[in-house]
Amino acid sequence: MTSAQLTCIRCQSTMQEGFLIDRGDGNLGKVGEWVGGVPESGFWSGVKTKGRDRFPVKTFRCTRCGYLESYATGTPS
Repeated sequence: MTSAQLTCIRCQSTMQEGFLIDRGDGNLGKVGEWVGGVPESGFWSGVKTKGRDRFPVKTFRCTRCGYLESYATGTPS
């Protein structure tokens, strides 16, 4: 999926591809992920993700009104 394929559903302007930063240990930035299932608290890790499908999230931003639209596509990580 590319920004050339997307038009804003609110104002019909072009969408620009980007990503949202997810801050983790040591305040290091990484691309956010979609994780399947209901969140469960983990003792050491905050939220349990072991054995669950995880997909990187692409986010598109409207160049006119700023509307954001996100997609979790590709292969699980």
